[in-house]
Amino acid sequence: MITIHAASADLADLDVDVVAVGVFKGGIEGPGTAQVLAALGLDDFPITPGFRGDVGQTLRLAAPGQPFGSVLLVGLGRMDGVSPASLRRAAGDVARAVPKARRIATTLAEVHPTRAAIEAVADGLALGSHVAQRFRSAPEEVGEREATLLLPSSPLGDAEEAIRRSRTTCAAVAFARDLVNTPPGQARPAEIAEAVTDHLPAEVRVTVHDEAWLAEHGCGGLLGVGRGSAAPPRLVERTYEPENPLAHVVLVGKGITFDTGGLNLKPGTSMMTMKCDMGGAAAVAGALAAIGELGCRAKVTGLLALAENAIGGDAQRPSDVLTTFDGTTVEVVNTDAEGRLVMADALGYGRSLGADVLVDVATLTGAAVVALGPWTAALMANDDGLARDVADAAADAGEDVWRLPLPVELDAWLESPVADIDNLGRDKGAGALLAGLFLQRFVGDVPWAHLDIAGPAFLGAQDVRGHQPEGGTGFGVTTLVSFLQRQSG
Repeated sequence: MITIHAASADLADLDVDVVAVGVFKGGIEGPGTAQVLAALGLDDFPITPGFRGDVGQTLRLAAPGQPFGSVLLVGLGRMDGVSPASLRRAAGDVARAVPKARRIATTLAEVHPTRAAIEAVADGLALGSHVAQRFRSAPEEVGEREATLLLPSSPLGDAEEAIRRSRTTCAAVAFARDLVNTPPGQARPAEIAEAVTDHLPAEVRVTVHDEAWLAEHGCGGLLGVGRGSAAPPRLVERTYEPENPLAHVVLVGKGITFDTGGLNLKPGTSMMTMKCDMGGAAAVAGALAAIGELGCRAKVTGLLALAENAIGGDAQRPSDVLTTFDGTTVEVVNTDAEGRLVMADALGYGRSLGADVLVDVATLTGAAVVALGPWTAALMANDDGLARDVADAAADAGEDVWRLPLPVELDAWLESPVADIDNLGRDKGAGALLAGLFLQRFVGDVPWAHLDIAGPAFLGAQDVRGHQPEGGTGFGVTTLVSFLQRQSG
């Protein structure tokens, strides 16, 4: 992880590899640009077809004779569109554009020198620098990296706390990314349970419920999905409890450690990314790790519903009927709609713990990706106030969410002729909504929000942007942390 600190310094005195300065759309100069122009002997920055100051654009310039080795121009887009979220992305662009630079200085935090913006720039640099190469036989030597956030002297007091918070949340995001990126043969339910147990601050206690406990407590969803695998399912329960908590928030994460589709087998190409199907559980695990260090005034229980959806002699079959934790019977119409089955058990169990609020995170449906693309999560909720709180928390965290409805008229599409409900609904579209309506059956009257992160949890090379890398992104961690701290007032 990159080391980040803040300082008030003159550009002319900086002995660094690169100075990164922001440029607004059309070449409008951001903070520090006048000094850089003067040092380079230029009247204006070069505007080229590849660099016009648009979001996502960068241009590196040599700086002969200067103590700083080069200048990186970073596109910020329109001046009226700058926010902590856009600065987080721009800082990620910096880290990815100069991967071999050991010492970086940037004036990006001066664009909007608030604590939120300073934290966002630190986030972008840290997350943009995170490289997944644990499984390379000869990993590239990255070396120690250092970044200096250049600021006026007045915000420096806020900067220290902002950078401390960023360091904690970014470590949690990196942990979630590493979980998702672990090859599925090394990330089966018991192994994930062990990994998240080892990665715990002292303030968080953990219990791992095995297959015997699941059978005793009637968790037919987890047991049914896990039947085809030689690696039995687990339900991991992690709890953070401060003195005199204001509320009890239960977070539920879908943790399908690998998804073949079961007997409704996926095509081979569709399986290549299915190690990502535990991205919701990874997000919940990361959020609990961060909250254990940052603290909040709510009691928080994180439930990770872990199972491998494999094929085997005892795999569940289409038309099987299973019984979930709360006694609901479900006809399995399609074994590839398995995530909602394990979530049904976890949501029912979470409700039984006396939850005041339920929030679940899941890579649940391809339909959400069709509707919203690769970078935006679908948000559904049975409570408008809770939906606003989650959306506001996501905006603070720089993660894109968009609320979708839960039309009561579609609820009848889940009816089964042989059980209380089926796990797919009519094959007439609205797949993301039907999945949300299915989950809603298990939350009762508890305020509940659902985040379908099937798109942003795992990006292909063509979708990389800013601080969001190829592969596991850790999406959801910072939204959950922001939400929990908002719940604390």
